Amino acid sequence: MTTADNSQVVIVGAGPGGLLLACELALAGVHCTVLERRDGRSVTSRATGLQPRTLELLAMRGLVGEFLKQGNPRDHYRLTVGRARIDLTHLDTAYQQLGICRQSVTEGILEERALSLGVTIHRGVKVVDVRQSSDSVLVRAEEHGAPREFSASWLVGFDGVRSTVREAAGIDFPGKTYPYNVMAGDMRLTRIPEDGMLVKVSREGMVVAIDFGDGTWRMGAVDRRPPRPTDEPADLEELRDMLTRIFGYDLHPYDATYTARFRFHNRHAVRYRQGRILIGGDAAHTHAPLGAQGLNISCQDAVNLGWKLASVIRHNAPESLLDTYEKERRPIANRVLKATDRGMHAMMSPALPVRAIRRVMVPTVTSLPATHRFLAGQISNLAFSYPPKDGGEHADLVGKRLPDTPVMHEDGSLRPLFDLFRSSRFVLLDQTGGAAKPVHEQWQDQVVAVPVRLEGPAEMASYDLILSRPDGYCAWAGSRSDTEGLRAALQRWCGPAPVVAGA
Repeated sequence: MTTADNSQVVIVGAGPGGLLLACELALAGVHCTVLERRDGRSVTSRATGLQPRTLELLAMRGLVGEFLKQGNPRDHYRLTVGRARIDLTHLDTAYQQLGICRQSVTEGILEERALSLGVTIHRGVKVVDVRQSSDSVLVRAEEHGAPREFSASWLVGFDGVRSTVREAAGIDFPGKTYPYNVMAGDMRLTRIPEDGMLVKVSREGMVVAIDFGDGTWRMGAVDRRPPRPTDEPADLEELRDMLTRIFGYDLHPYDATYTARFRFHNRHAVRYRQGRILIGGDAAHTHAPLGAQGLNISCQDAVNLGWKLASVIRHNAPESLLDTYEKERRPIANRVLKATDRGMHAMMSPALPVRAIRRVMVPTVTSLPATHRFLAGQISNLAFSYPPKDGGEHADLVGKRLPDTPVMHEDGSLRPLFDLFRSSRFVLLDQTGGAAKPVHEQWQDQVVAVPVRLEGPAEMASYDLILSRPDGYCAWAGSRSDTEGLRAALQRWCGPAPVVAGA
């Protein structure tokens, strides 16, 4: 049996969430290894949509350009229930779109980034067993059939619904499996649907139709027939029959490059951490793919966890910082699971009263400005926040996402706020001319302090000092006189100030 060189973190799963976590850790100087059961990158497009908030996070790391170049943007969702529509063009972001991007493209961009940062990726590795002690984790695996061991200080499972890491950690995954027949495929269509981001609902079932922009469509169909085993062959003719019954006419699909059967689940892990083992993405939560949420929640899990785990490893932050990962991400996952569950029942119910209410309520609700803004904020993930739960007093800005507002630097130049996040460190926006320097300099390896004048929203400009986390959420905001408040926030999020030799 061969044993790999020790890494500080082993990540199981080279999907988008696992790869993005590896990028975040490597950017912060943490040596990590990714283990993937597949021999190669994904050649299919199971997850396709990048929401505005995920695009913002990618912009903070200088990655968004590649995704925009290779994607197909859609600025709305179209529902056939009374011609309802959810518009993204009024969102407070530069990314007013759902970025349609094949999972194979997403993984390719993130893998290239990870490798450039020094991440080690092993493919063809099946995890067999996991053992942890007080200071390390041992992963027993088979690499192309040969026994192999990997050891690390921490292990993170982004290895999907059937997560081996979650099971090895003894973390329960309660929930339910929907009794629906589900098929999906990528194909060309002779008759094109009426919209490139379409949710088609009929008494026969539901279809999600997504235009990749190159003549190929992702077609996912759900009906109420008893589901067949997912390992049974899924042929195009069977999917064509489902599409015809739901649309009411034949789309004449052809040249399918991918077809598959699925089961939809609604499950949530009872906890996200067990000792030195953590989980994220579909290993922690799974739901029906309504609103293109799964990939995005996974990526946002990765960014939330990445800087926290790096702080514990590199800067001696307390391990309690890792507990905030679940405290912040679980409520968001709960919200998504509940919303998609309600959506599945509402869209799939054959009952005449429910169908009648659906035809009236969906277009009415989506046409009301306040409700429309709420739905767009939830679907785009821009409305998600991490409000403090310690019972203390905080500025209203704390826990909220900071928009990519123009920032005026000392030389008079205007630059996007997101450009300050490329190094994945805390960012202190200082409008005082340096009043807080004696405080933040104690954490200079973790904090980028920028003398600026904020030109953006009044909610931000009214504060002399704003401390942002590496994921772009406000950690603290206050006046120039509240240096003790800044110090307390830095100690909470970054750990004790490093002791300087000779000081």
